[in-house]
Amino acid sequence: MTRKPTPPEDRWSPLLPADDPAAGRDYVVQSTVWRYKGTAAWHLANLSPEQSADIKSRYGTAARGWGSIRVRIRVGKTEWNTSLFPGKKSGTYLFAIKADVRKAEKLSDGDRTTAHIRVV
Repeated sequence: MTRKPTPPEDRWSPLLPADDPAAGRDYVVQSTVWRYKGTAAWHLANLSPEQSADIKSRYGTAARGWGSIRVRIRVGKTEWNTSLFPGKKSGTYLFAIKADVRKAEKLSDGDRTTAHIRVV
């Protein structure tokens, strides 16, 4: 009777943890709200250069139109779906804060805020 060779211990071993598909999808962003100086009244917030580099390396290949990355954001008690966009001047990702979110969370130009971001 012949025996099959035993496979080497590798990533298929049941003793090693499976890859967690949700790992690295959550970011806590502390930023200052700023108003776009164009004709639209957009209010935006930037991610840090480090967070932006991490997101670009992990999710940049899945970017959609204009380099956008789909996310779910929570500021205070308000959550919404939106996208991160690469900022040309800052070199970091940024996101728009809708008027209803600013009203609910009492945010305006120049305010500091904390956003919880999940890449979806």
